[in-house]
Amino acid sequence: MFDKNKLQEILTEYKRDFTKHWQDEKYKWEAVKCFQDNWDINAADFSKMLESSITKEMKSGLSNFIYTTSLSFIEHFAKNEPETVRKMFIKLFDEDKDLYERIDNFQNVSSELFKKYPKGKFNGYMKGYAPVGANEISTYVWLRYPDKYYVYNTTRINDVSNALHSDYIFRNKDYANNFKSCYKLYDEICETIKKDVELITILKNHITNTCYTDPEFKTLTIDVVYYISQYQRNKKPSLPSSPSISNNTYTKENFLSEVYISEEKYNTLVSVLRRKKNIILQGAPGVGKTFAAKRLAYSMMNEKDDSRIEFVQFHQNYSYEDFFMGYKPFEDGFKLKHGIFYKFCQKASEYLDKDYFFIIDEINRGNMSKIFGELLMLIENNYRDTNITLAYDGNTFSVPHNLYIIGMMNTADRSLAMIDYALRRRFSFFDMEPAFDSEGFKKYQNDLQNETFDRLINEIKELNQHIMNDKSLGKGFCIGHSYFCDCKNCTEDWLQSIVEYEILPMLSEYYFDNASELQRWQSILYGVFQ
Repeated sequence: MFDKNKLQEILTEYKRDFTKHWQDEKYKWEAVKCFQDNWDINAADFSKMLESSITKEMKSGLSNFIYTTSLSFIEHFAKNEPETVRKMFIKLFDEDKDLYERIDNFQNVSSELFKKYPKGKFNGYMKGYAPVGANEISTYVWLRYPDKYYVYNTTRINDVSNALHSDYIFRNKDYANNFKSCYKLYDEICETIKKDVELITILKNHITNTCYTDPEFKTLTIDVVYYISQYQRNKKPSLPSSPSISNNTYTKENFLSEVYISEEKYNTLVSVLRRKKNIILQGAPGVGKTFAAKRLAYSMMNEKDDSRIEFVQFHQNYSYEDFFMGYKPFEDGFKLKHGIFYKFCQKASEYLDKDYFFIIDEINRGNMSKIFGELLMLIENNYRDTNITLAYDGNTFSVPHNLYIIGMMNTADRSLAMIDYALRRRFSFFDMEPAFDSEGFKKYQNDLQNETFDRLINEIKELNQHIMNDKSLGKGFCIGHSYFCDCKNCTEDWLQSIVEYEILPMLSEYYFDNASELQRWQSILYGVFQ
């Protein structure tokens, strides 16, 4: 069961957004029709049929559901053993057998084929995982029987379960029961959708001859589930219609053009993170830690893909129950809920050849032992993919090797205690420094061609030298360059506002017991504008 009032609330927004939403999501209905029109399990040349079908399915936008590498594996296996792959699909589509057994069999056979026919650069990344995931396999079942089945996706179903306050429980790696619960929940949502005459009319008015007619509204249910998942994450539901062709390439060169550090430091940063899996970017205010963290993830992924990045900010009341798992109030009692890190680990474990990044702002503001608990061991690079039994639900859990953690720490906040030593051992630390003398910032400064800006930057550099030489402060309290970046119209008013409302309030904290020093620097900085 779930909260039907909540579903109705979301469906109201879904109907309001439908016309715009349809432009990006109609590929679902087109993908079903494409499969129905082109798939032939009895084709004389099965490998050729499969290759042709996959090409057409990818053009229809199916890569939103089926990960490209998994399709590549299936196509690769079919070229080597077409009859084996044909039998895999025949068994998968055999309605006399239990659905999960069919999917499990497909995974097992694909794993055996992978051992015989590893595929180039992917050889070795699986380590016990099937090269074709349950999500991809269930997608083929849906394409074959679109009036009966849905697409199984761990992330989506957890989001929907939480959004609708469902009483279904989805446990890590308990695939058989998860499948049953998933389809029961989908069926309940579908029954509600079928009664919504307005929504059914809207769908029918948008269906064209390139789309599957969806008489049982199963594909509509899949789309509503996707919408609910985005609703739960407070994002606008829009995906590119052809994600397999990325226009969001992001390289090292892109990083170096935006983040003002040297190429040598960038190479070191990436190398350390690859080796350690966990890193903390530490530095003074305004050195661009948060800005750099996300772009570091982009550069290591070679594309801007926010679906593989999660961002949280720690605070003093943040807990293990918020971060990982715990009981939360639900109706007249309590319900076990999975936290953001648990869900993100599950998401990353579905696609082990893709890098995922968990970014934590203000990491030293939280109680590390309280938040991480037994995860302190699991996040360590030597214990990735190692299963432990969780205290809350008795299930096993591991942190996948393709998940990287990037933390940010402000070294100028004297109200914070030193970071927990147990956590410090699990992380490498990388100093982010003011980059006024970097090639990138100098180019940016030269392009502005503003004498007042130049004078102010010279004084800030002098101020930083003074702060570094002050025994009560040090380099961790310097003024960062990001206060002066992203200027499109460099006016004196803009520069004065930075000094008055950002730099000087910070200096007043640094020199709270030294009024004369604060007044001296106030006069120097204001003097730039006279």
